[in-house]
Amino acid sequence: MSSAYQVNPQKVNATPKQESIMGVVERLTYHSEESGYTVAQLQRPKVSELTTITGSFAGIQPGQTLQLNGFWREHPQYGLQFQVTNYKETKPATITGIEKYLGSGLIKGVGPLQQQQF
Repeated sequence: MSSAYQVNPQKVNATPKQESIMGVVERLTYHSEESGYTVAQLQRPKVSELTTITGSFAGIQPGQTLQLNGFWREHPQYGLQFQVTNYKETKPATITGIEKYLGSGLIKGVGPLQQQQF
């Protein structure tokens, strides 16, 4: 008796391949205050399109430069996303990153108008 369903041995107990990416948070698409779950857009160096990142974040803001660890997944409705398992903030390394960081409001007393004077 043959079975119509074949199990692919490569997919049994398969875990997603962990990767590391880095970039500047462009904007927050969604954030839950209760759970910390966030969907955001990340600008990565040498990548023209924004990257959608998802996961639990403790108060990230546009302009922050992040080093992210996680895996790629295909969301049925929203397409390719990077699911973050852990992250750390790094200091901005480009003029654009520094401008976004200073204009983000993360530093008390420095806002979009003051950062243009630097």
